[in-house]
Amino acid sequence: MTPFSFEWQWNVEYIIFFGLLYTALTIIACGLVYCLVKTWLSLPLTEEHGAPSKISYRARYPEY
Repeated sequence: MTPFSFEWQWNVEYIIFFGLLYTALTIIACGLVYCLVKTWLSLPLTEEHGAPSKISYRARYPEY
């Protein structure tokens, strides 16, 4: 509900509630954008494809 919808009333309760709602949503969105940018910047430009590392808990699997 925004000030442009027909149900909107300019009451203090509406302004406080939606102000806090949009503040919380903005903080969450900024946090997600920050995490995505930090992840994107920390990715290596070239990835080396070598042999996969040995998985220790599956090393003795054929013995069972």
